[in-house]
Amino acid sequence: MNETNDLKSRLVIGMKRDGRREYDEGALKELVEQCLKPGVSIARMAIEHDVNPNQLRKWVAKYQQRQQERSPMAVDGVSIDMPSVRSRAIDRPQPAFVPVVATPPPISPPPSPPTMNLALQVRLANGVELELGGAIATLDELTTLVQILGRLPCSGSTTP
Repeated sequence: MNETNDLKSRLVIGMKRDGRREYDEGALKELVEQCLKPGVSIARMAIEHDVNPNQLRKWVAKYQQRQQERSPMAVDGVSIDMPSVRSRAIDRPQPAFVPVVATPPPISPPPSPPTMNLALQVRLANGVELELGGAIATLDELTTLVQILGRLPCSGSTTP
């Protein structure tokens, strides 16, 4: 809370004739950086520092735009230095046509392994009887089904 009051007191450095405030650049940058932290509400920060929320949002957007222009682009942790759009347009004219490169058709995935036909007849200790023809496709499905049935409570006719 102390930091908030300190920043609030440093933020406004004067008033113009028309009633608009003049802001300290350092304090303004600090406020914008606080707004960019995860979970911080720009509107709440604006209200706490006696700033119009719309104005603070514009400052945040302008700050992000400047940061994006200054810093190289990073993809998967690898830094890529990209020239800005304006500098590319000035450096060289863009061609009217884009070359088309034909790619080979995608390779089809290998065929899936053949499925097994499993037949099963089970009588569990809890009295559950199960007979399956070819309804189960994989051994994992069969194992799961047997485990589920083994957890079922005994029926009234099979209890001692």
